[in-house]
Amino acid sequence: MEVVYPRLSFDLDRDAFVVWLRWVSLERPLSPEEPPAQGIRVELQLNRNAVLGPTIAYRRDLEPAPRLYRVPRSRCSEVLRVASRRGLLDVQLIIHGSIANAPYAALYHVRDDDGEPLTELPGTPLLQVQPSTPGDRWHVAGQANLRVQLDLVERRRLRVLA
Repeated sequence: MEVVYPRLSFDLDRDAFVVWLRWVSLERPLSPEEPPAQGIRVELQLNRNAVLGPTIAYRRDLEPAPRLYRVPRSRCSEVLRVASRRGLLDVQLIIHGSIANAPYAALYHVRDDDGEPLTELPGTPLLQVQPSTPGDRWHVAGQANLRVQLDLVERRRLRVLA
């Protein structure tokens, strides 16, 4: 029997991974700073290499609107080039939160043709995480994993030397 993984084509010059974070708890603190440490810690790993985070987004910053974190292009490209030798890529999105059911995270693969800043992401994410069971009374954790067959698109640029 042969295992067939979904195929992910990634263009190093135009594509990016974007992590979308949102706070979904209905509980309201007394003020936006109460308690000040509430938030989400998020990390994205490609083949067990951290390419984003651990990054902390505090609840007071997440309540008005979701946050978008673009994975740094240079670090992502470095990991993807090495992964392309084997042809498989393990993607892992990890979150830790301070209240049950509060954090929600999604990973998108986007094509950035015009370089404009992202304000919203329509469509279905590549991965999504929302813990539903608390690890203890004040802390939750969740992770989502995906293995894909990686097709890397890398454009070669010629430089004219005078």
